This record gives sequence, structure tokens and C-alpha cells, in this order.
Amino acid sequence: MPTKIRLLEVPYDSGHRDARHGAGPAALLAGGVAQRLAAGGAVVSQGRVELDLPGGFSIEAATGTQVMRRVSDDVAAHPGHVPVVLAGNCGVTLGVVAGLRRRAPEQRVAVLWFDAHGDLQTPSTSGSGFFDGMGFAMMGGRCWQSLAATVPGFAPLPDERAVLVGGHDLDDAERALIDAGGPTWLGVADIRAGRTGEVLDRVTAHADAVHIHVDLDVHDSSVAPANSYAAPGGLMPDEVRDTVAAAVAHLPLASATIASWDPTHDVDARMLSVGLDLAELLGRLAGARRGEGGPV
Repeated sequence: MPTKIRLLEVPYDSGHRDARHGAGPAALLAGGVAQRLAAGGAVVSQGRVELDLPGGFSIEAATGTQVMRRVSDDVAAHPGHVPVVLAGNCGVTLGVVAGLRRRAPEQRVAVLWFDAHGDLQTPSTSGSGFFDGMGFAMMGGRCWQSLAATVPGFAPLPDERAVLVGGHDLDDAERALIDAGGPTWLGVADIRAGRTGEVLDRVTAHADAVHIHVDLDVHDSSVAPANSYAAPGGLMPDEVRDTVAAAVAHLPLASATIASWDPTHDVDARMLSVGLDLAELLGRLAGARRGEGGPV
């Protein structure tokens, strides 16, 4: 039986639809992401999260959490599918993993968070107040827990199942959190030094499946800026794909998110090509080791 993939478009960035990072999902769809996911033989069904947004003032945190709730509902409503979510904001991953938990409460899902940034800020450490810069911290139970509790299926992600991959633009508070025993940091230098396997071995001892979260600005800005936050010193596309493949060699792929691509910052559609190549890999990996903690 072919693998079933649920391709979910979530076109919101900071409470705005189809703008800035929120324009990325539609551009990936127009570029043929569904066909690339299906290239390995998977059957792909598509959906889109729609919100009734207010015409005037909106609260970023409230709208962002509403998006998470809708994503959780969609994931829970499609058992047997591997969710692949195209997202404007990174925080959407909280909704994906919450939806998986509703489908299989006993399954321990690890999260590999590929991102230039830690997304480990909290309201007390953030200098900007950017809600999406707190997405990984929110997943780990470090902030916004009253809002997180409104997302059906949410439970804080234990640090032993959380890995920041490729982070190369972290602030001092994020580094201090990691140094104090927070999520594991698999940095660019670690990957190039061959340390990926030992980190994945440790995670595998605590998990049954893996969610792959890729903010496309994890890639070095020389490839093409993924968004206005892109920074030099990141991973190259083959390094990202190789690390994703290594993760799924250790643990079955439960779900994936491709996030935070602003098409207006792309150069010669290079980041679009990177995103499509990544999607094709995810489609091929989605069927790997099915029945060993895979889609339920």
C-alpha cells in the first residue's frame, strides 16, 4: 500500500495571510511541491488552514495559537497520513506534534528543529517580542503555557527529544539555556565534524518517531536568503538533506514542516529549488520503516 501524505498549506505570518513568510506555502505549491512529494510513489492529499481574521487590530500571539489549533485538528482528522506542512511561521510545528499526540498518545515524537535561530526566546528574554521567535521554547513548556494548553493534544516536549539543528544566529540567552541542559544543539560545526550520529543515537533512546522541522533560513544565506532574518554561516542544502536522511534512518518520519520562506527574498528561485528538493526527499523517506512507529 502506498504511503499517504497530507500536504497542509498554512499561509500565515504574524496574523497575516499570504504575506511575507505567509506567501511561501502558495509559492511552493505553484512550484510543484505536491508532485515532488509524490515522486516516490506516495499518494498526496491537500488541505489549507483558513481563519476568519479580523479586519483591523489583531494580537499576534492569539492568532498564532489559533493557527496551531487548526493544524492540530487537521492532523488529528487524517490518521494514517504523514503530515507535511507548508507554514509561514515556525510555531505551526507545535500544532503538528499536538495533532500527532491526539492520534497516538503513547508515541514519543522527537523534534529536529532546523533553523538559523534558536526560537528559544521567551517574553522575559526577547528584545523584539516576536512571538514566532519563541516557538521552540513554547513547545518545550518554557513560555506561553496558558495559550499552549488551548491547543488540543499539546504536551511540553522533553529536552531529551528536542534537537536544534544548524542554529548559527543565537542570542546569549538561548546559548545559556542550551548550555544549562536545555535542548541539544547540533551546530553547523558539529555536523561537519561528523557528530550527527552520536546525537541521533541519544535521541533514539527516548523516541519512537521524528518530526522534521525546517525553517529554510537554516541554509547559508549564500544559497539565497530564505527571508529577511537569513544569516551567513548556515548549512548547505546537501548537509540539510543528509542530516534529515540520517534522522529518518534512526527513527521513522512522523511528520514534517517546511517553514518561513519569503519568496520576495529569493534569488533566481534558488531557495524554491532547495525547498522542492527537500520535499522530494521527505516524500521518499515518508514510506521508510513504516510500521515501526510511523504514521497512525
